[in-house]
Amino acid sequence: MKKILIAGLFALTTATAGAALAAPDAAEMGKHHQKHLERLASELQLTAEQQEQLRAVHTEQFEKMKALRDEKQQKVDAILTDEQRTKLQELRDNRREKMKKHMQERHERKGRPHRGERAAADKADAKSN
Repeated sequence: MKKILIAGLFALTTATAGAALAAPDAAEMGKHHQKHLERLASELQLTAEQQEQLRAVHTEQFEKMKALRDEKQQKVDAILTDEQRTKLQELRDNRREKMKKHMQERHERKGRPHRGERAAADKADAKSN
């Protein structure tokens, strides 16, 4: 029973950590949501009031999801030993690096620069204009 519980906890933690790692940070999330809202506003012909209401919904949901992730992490940390928490952090770091490498390779296959390279190129373009 204990092995099943540990395996289940590990699977849950790995799955949620993978999803969290794949998600962009708050600044990137803000850019993503802004583009999404602009696309919705254009395609649905939203009024300024509707746009503001949608922005409020997105912000509220983002904050709720962040609070849930934090709560889950506190509960997981309370269960794990210091050694297990360290190992879990190492697993997360490795997963993050693999994801970063995968995304960079994906962008290269499509002939587009990676997010960091795009930002640098955008800054260079802005300076030249």
